[in-house]
Amino acid sequence: MKLNKNKFAKLTILFAAIITLAFMGCDEGSISVNEQEVQYRRQAQLTNVYKNGIAVLNNQFIAETSNLNQIARLFSESPTVTNLEATQAQWVEVLKVWKNMELYNVGVIEDSFIHFEINRWPSNTETIDNFIASDETINEAFVTGNGSSTKGISAIEYLLFSQETTTETLNTFTSTPNAARQMQYLIALTENLSTKAIELEALWLGYETKFTNLLQNGLSGSQNQLANAMVTLSEQMVIRKLGNALGEANGGVVDITALENNRSKSSLLSLKENLQTLSNCYTGNYGQGAITLGFNDYLDLVGAEVLSDVIELSFEECTQKLNAITGSLENEIVVDTTKVLELQEALNELEVLIKVDMSNAIGATVTVNSNDGD
Repeated sequence: MKLNKNKFAKLTILFAAIITLAFMGCDEGSISVNEQEVQYRRQAQLTNVYKNGIAVLNNQFIAETSNLNQIARLFSESPTVTNLEATQAQWVEVLKVWKNMELYNVGVIEDSFIHFEINRWPSNTETIDNFIASDETINEAFVTGNGSSTKGISAIEYLLFSQETTTETLNTFTSTPNAARQMQYLIALTENLSTKAIELEALWLGYETKFTNLLQNGLSGSQNQLANAMVTLSEQMVIRKLGNALGEANGGVVDITALENNRSKSSLLSLKENLQTLSNCYTGNYGQGAITLGFNDYLDLVGAEVLSDVIELSFEECTQKLNAITGSLENEIVVDTTKVLELQEALNELEVLIKVDMSNAIGATVTVNSNDGD
């Protein structure tokens, strides 16, 4: 649907006016929401997030990482261009699921640091190359014992898309002095990733009951943690996933290598999946089951219907800006930087709406963390 910018602007002004009048015309405590209804809605929202979002994604991630390991093994047995392309394509399927999952780094999941084990970006390519060139035995145990920057989705991308062409990449697995060890490292990485997918699901199964019952309105409440996770991801999209590549930290020099998935030219896909998971969490619409309670419904409950509409329109604008980039982000950031800047601006507006307006309206406490995009 095409965004009506006039409607967006009018709703934003109206929302600001409503907030101003509320503070001018109402005594403290004169507007209240039934606490029992608040608790019910929170638990329904959290149950929906887990059952129709997190649990489904966990199952998909296990399936896709297992498929990646199997296809990589076929590639190892028969290293052809066709089998390399099949492995690359399956890696993209894994990436799609993960970009929907990385939002949910909360509670004991965050405390476990398993997300870093699954996808630490950027990878330490120099160390990876040194491992491959060494004489140490390469297997899953070896990968498990090493740092997170040498394993996971990003490290697999480095091996599968190391060269400009598929044929050149295939040669690194077949013709170079360390070709056999590079193939061993690829297999060990895919095995480890599959193992981590199973471990992640186990962590969530153990945390489900607590997650859906932490209903307090504070730092330890699950709704508050989700709001903070949305803030973190949206800030990463603005700063780390776009700003660095646009040259914000180096005097305006565009740097394609600073895009998250520049080797596979999947950076635009990653942003689209990130935006999708933010939208799913906000609306509660995961395409699974009948319950669709999200933050928008909660905003309606506390009397912030206008803000709810403004945020949904902001999501539409971000989607429109993403879809305006028809080629790869790696190409567009060079040939038409304006489109990328417009995308970043739209994402920044969304980030502010989530971080400031939504968080204030629902009473969430926004915390500062090390993943804010620096």
